[in-house]
Amino acid sequence: MTISIVKGAPGHYRMAEGVLDDMEELLAELGVEKIHIVTGKRAWHAARPYLPNQLIENSNLGFTYIEGFCTLQTVDEIASKLSSTDAVIGIGGGTVLDIAKAAAIKADVKSVLIPTIAATCAAWTPISVFYDENGTFTHFTEFPLANTLVLIEPKIIAESPVQYLRAGIGDTLAKFYEADALVDSFYKDRAIPVWLQVSQLSAKICKDILLENGQDAIAAVTTGTVTQELVNVIEAVIMTGGMVGGFGGKLGRSAGAHSIHNGLTEAEEVKDVLHGKLVAYGILVQLALEEKDDEVVKLMDYYREWGLPISLGDMGVNSENEQLLKRVVEKATLPNETIHFMNQKVTEEAVLSAMRKVEVLQKDNKLIHT
Repeated sequence: MTISIVKGAPGHYRMAEGVLDDMEELLAELGVEKIHIVTGKRAWHAARPYLPNQLIENSNLGFTYIEGFCTLQTVDEIASKLSSTDAVIGIGGGTVLDIAKAAAIKADVKSVLIPTIAATCAAWTPISVFYDENGTFTHFTEFPLANTLVLIEPKIIAESPVQYLRAGIGDTLAKFYEADALVDSFYKDRAIPVWLQVSQLSAKICKDILLENGQDAIAAVTTGTVTQELVNVIEAVIMTGGMVGGFGGKLGRSAGAHSIHNGLTEAEEVKDVLHGKLVAYGILVQLALEEKDDEVVKLMDYYREWGLPISLGDMGVNSENEQLLKRVVEKATLPNETIHFMNQKVTEEAVLSAMRKVEVLQKDNKLIHT
């Protein structure tokens, strides 16, 4: 019998306009008095107007601005500052939240997470993704405990740069396609257990909401307006997206799309391309590997509307640079990469062929739209 291991949700999750007004009460319920805020300068500028003054004026407040990537060294530095605190409050995007989570675990304190963008499910999941100092992916770590408290003020996200929501849509759409590939590989001829059914349902909800509300949510952020469509997409990205892995474990996380992302970090050209956009392109390559060309073409139509990449050139990568592509596919197919969890036998040659197929399909798709 399969062992059920579920880390489905944070200890406490709230999303509402004005939710940060309740922070003092919520922290008191958790027995938190001494706090340390970890944030980025832009994130702090975005969130500060929504935070209660009493919190900021707290004499027990520590504060650190984060620059760069989520590295082991940065986590160690933050954790060393938490020895006399009750909780770390992470305010920002995936990098800051991953650092806050990892530092909280290392220092054995509570984690309070306030996402200022909806680019990943980092606020929900007890996972941190690590990079080296140059921004190249190294590994991810799953923690034994869920995040303590997650608070989402949708106005902050509505006022954020729209590029982050686009990336969040791409990263979250991968939940469906990667989970589908994983279940097809590991449960092809077996009954799917209940916990995995919850994961699969969550993945489908992600896909359905994004396809239906994605464009309207992007329009809302473009105008800085909170709409129901935007709220739906924020919760699909952060909450429902997080539930896919929270209930499915490894069968609800990474497969081909994220391995392609990891491979692409070898390219200097993509250093400023957001995680979710690289993953979105990775979905297309994964589907090409699975010989689901019709689905690739279908998604390309949505990608055009959403502003996501459908070719290497859209990310600034020269598709004729054979030496670079060789490095990309080598990293994407390292023995420890999750692309090998798929039902297909994956080789460097197969991945390169799939990337070439995506290039051909996007050219055909472009002709249709001209």
